[in-house]
This record gives sequence, structure tokens and C-alpha cells, in this order.
Amino acid sequence: MNEDELLSRHEPVEEDIRMQERVWRFERVGWYVLVVIILLALAGAFGNGPLSDAQVTSTDGRIQVEYQRLSRSGTTDDLRITVHGIAGKPVKVMLGGSLLREASIETMQPEPQSSISHGEALLLQLGTSRDGIATLYLTLRSESVGTLEGIVRTSPTSAVSFSTFLYP
Repeated sequence: MNEDELLSRHEPVEEDIRMQERVWRFERVGWYVLVVIILLALAGAFGNGPLSDAQVTSTDGRIQVEYQRLSRSGTTDDLRITVHGIAGKPVKVMLGGSLLREASIETMQPEPQSSISHGEALLLQLGTSRDGIATLYLTLRSESVGTLEGIVRTSPTSAVSFSTFLYP
């Protein structure tokens, strides 16, 4: 570049070329940050995507929970609980934790054979299929913000803990 082009001009309008170059650099960094935020949103970092989908299984393999690790306050989230029991015999599932206390259960499919309040938890009795599997689908809505914990238990030795972070 020509040396005259790097100097600040005073006529017809006063300018500061060094300041202008800093502004251009800041603008480029801002564009990169926006692109990264868009890519994270598409990947599910703010809910509903591969980064948000999670699954946890108990150590004995009897309980499996599929849930959203990241979500937004006020939205509905699906929770799928699969329990392996004895074919044809009902299985008891206890749902607890701050996730189920702070969130409202909007739908529960299939309807449990019985449901009992058990302290701060909910005790459900579910029927099993011919292969001994019971699957419960829940739709939850929470208006809170922050981390909420969930616990699914079938016995003292078979339990699963998971957490969901809710953005405002």
C-alpha cells in the first residue's frame, strides 16, 4: 500500500485510520462470534438437538431414561422412561427430584395402573408387555431457570439420576 493511504486525512472529513482499523477488527470478531452462536444453536446447545439429547441407564440395566439435557424455561420437554421387569407383572417406578417437583406433568402415556404420592416423589405402577418391558412417556413443562435434577427408581439398587439445565 501507498504510505499516503495509511495516513489519516484531515480534509474533507477528519478521520483516524488506526481507530477505524480497530473498529473493523472488532466487527470481524463479532461476526465470528455470531456464526459460532448460530452453529451451537443448530447443534442443540440451547435445546432440541444432538448436544441436548441425552440417555442414561442404571448400573443393572433395568432403567433407561431419555431426556433433554439442555432446554428453555416455559417449553415442553419429552421424557421417556423404559423399565425392564417380569413379563406380565406390574412394575413400580418412583419419580422424584427437583425436575419433577418444579415441572408440571402435562401428559403421561400410558396411564399408570395406580399413582400414589410418596413424600416428595410420585410412585407409579405400570403394566409390562409380554417381554417384561414398561415404557412411560412424559411431557414436562417448567417455568424455572437453572439446573433441575430427576431421579427414577424401581428398587433401592436400581436407580437413575439425571439433570436438565433450563435457560431463561
